[in-house]
Amino acid sequence: MKKAYLFGFVFVMALTVSLGAYSAVLGDSELVHFWVAVPAGNVTSPMIMRGAGPPVSISPLVIDLQSRGVLKNTLQPNLEGVSTHWIYNLGKKPVRIRLDLANVPPDIKVDWEVNSGFEYDASTHTFTTPLRPGGSIPNLGIDWMFHIPEYYMDEPVVYDGGLEVIDADTNALLTFIPIKFINGGAGSGSHPGGGCH
Repeated sequence: MKKAYLFGFVFVMALTVSLGAYSAVLGDSELVHFWVAVPAGNVTSPMIMRGAGPPVSISPLVIDLQSRGVLKNTLQPNLEGVSTHWIYNLGKKPVRIRLDLANVPPDIKVDWEVNSGFEYDASTHTFTTPLRPGGSIPNLGIDWMFHIPEYYMDEPVVYDGGLEVIDADTNALLTFIPIKFINGGAGSGSHPGGGCH
């Protein structure tokens, strides 16, 4: 009897540790990472932006939820994430950056996880320090975690919106990067624009 309890305890501990490792390591690797540059306008196809800073490759994101890993589909089927560590100002003037996600249905909850070397106002999603020409936001890490209700998971298009990068002082749209989550679309099993995932 004691052996059964001991075996059960060891099994539960191993399961807990493995799920924690998945969340900490494999879960992060499932995020689609992409680059952001301003001003880029409406990004309708892959492009390389050149200007005051280094060349930056940006493109629309199309994420096929059916092409995710087995563990992700088993343990986190209703969670999808995108991430960036790079926002560059390739323009000619300093700009305060505000971010917004376009066209998010009210029943899809999105968690914003933001770390930055610039001061950041979470209530308005604004970096209060101006981004200088040729510069990037230091020590940046932004994860957008989409909590998708089960009833969306059978739809051919789960989310069709994008990231708006806005001049916080003038409200001018600097860059729009389309983001689309689909289910098994032909020719869209890749993550265009994703630097790593």
